[in-house]
Amino acid sequence: MDDNRLWAVQLAAAARLSDPRHNTRLGIILETFANQPTDSIPQASDNWGQTKAVYRFLDNPQVAPEVLDEGAARRTAQLCRQSPVVLAVQDTTSINLSANDSIAELGPIDSKNLAHGLLLHTTLAVTEQGSLVGILGQQFWARARPGQPGPKPEKAAEDRESTKWIHGIDQARQALHEGGEPGPRIIHVMDREGDVYDVMQWIDDQGDSAVIRSVQNRLVEGPLRLAHDTVRDQAVLERKRIEVPRSHGCAARKALVELRTVTTTLVPNHRKTPHGWPMAWTLVEVWEPDPPERQQPLHWLLWTREPALTAVKAWEVVRKYTYRWRIEEFHLTLKSGCRIEELQLETWPRLLKALVLYSVVAARIVSLRDLSRTEPDAPATVLLSEDECKVLWARCGKGKPEPGSVLTLRQAVLWIGRLGGHLNRKADGMPGVRTLWRGMQDLGLLVEGYQAAKRELE
Repeated sequence: MDDNRLWAVQLAAAARLSDPRHNTRLGIILETFANQPTDSIPQASDNWGQTKAVYRFLDNPQVAPEVLDEGAARRTAQLCRQSPVVLAVQDTTSINLSANDSIAELGPIDSKNLAHGLLLHTTLAVTEQGSLVGILGQQFWARARPGQPGPKPEKAAEDRESTKWIHGIDQARQALHEGGEPGPRIIHVMDREGDVYDVMQWIDDQGDSAVIRSVQNRLVEGPLRLAHDTVRDQAVLERKRIEVPRSHGCAARKALVELRTVTTTLVPNHRKTPHGWPMAWTLVEVWEPDPPERQQPLHWLLWTREPALTAVKAWEVVRKYTYRWRIEEFHLTLKSGCRIEELQLETWPRLLKALVLYSVVAARIVSLRDLSRTEPDAPATVLLSEDECKVLWARCGKGKPEPGSVLTLRQAVLWIGRLGGHLNRKADGMPGVRTLWRGMQDLGLLVEGYQAAKRELE
């Protein structure tokens, strides 16, 4: 059984569908999407009969999007079972479906109501080493269109979007602790939008840990009364030069930063949080006091429940927060790799089911890239089938492999990247997710040709 098929069968088996035939069909669809991730549904399917089978599955009322989502989360939890710690990374992205006029439930996704689509909030499981494992939960919703009956659109969106973080916490806990299993320790990782007192309070109540980018200068106990002033008033734990990657038109550079931390007690604003209680959290600050001219200073403020009062432990908190970028890569892969915004499905249920299925495919390609970084010397067969390894060696290798030689995961990913246009120059690093998508698609076509030739010779 090749790698895509095994992955699809295992994931499909985790979904608790009412009919075993639906699980079988789910596995076939997942394998189809994984083999041709950039193609439309008709293009990815071998024939019109398979295309109709995909649409029938998406239309089937016995297959709910929530059940598919829970199945994906259950499979992710199975893969996390032996991990002592899991980072539950959350974030939201908008799915622009302005070209689709068939689905009435779609709503505005921009402030001027010029584009419409839906919002997708995902919680990913990431290891302490930064490898994406899979999806722990997803939430989909559309904002109300102006003029629609019911609650004011602004209020409805605010109510939904302020609770998505709490629901994401619950999804992660439910998946990782299903059946009363103790499960791994959970560290919830969120950007500035997750800096909400109710969210921090919910984490405190559940007894989990977290790393949250601070944007609110919250009230705390102590003479300075404000959190950001309090941490800046602390002694510098360490001064250190760190790499700042290129972004927003600014070249990569090195920054001399100061590291500070403080453990303090948050004081609730009872006007905004009437049922709030005081909570002890630690605030970590990374600050660049003297940035280069015309450069924005590097400045991170991170709320955490991790131990962070020494320089070593504080930098560990910062390291964990950098893995939040995995969800940005997931969004990029879902949109650019799967081209999810080009789907022309005609109903809301079809769309949600397709989003779940393409999401697990997108998470898979990012996780494979991560695995090549964390376990580069592992045999490529943990990622690829025997046929895929043979085709890769024939296409990209120099001569026949010597007896006993093993294609490593790192070399396989570099060769897949070459198929996708990666040049592998010294400054290039490992292939990115866009390049891997293109390479995986080309590899799939090459393998199909190789297997067809083998059948002719048999």
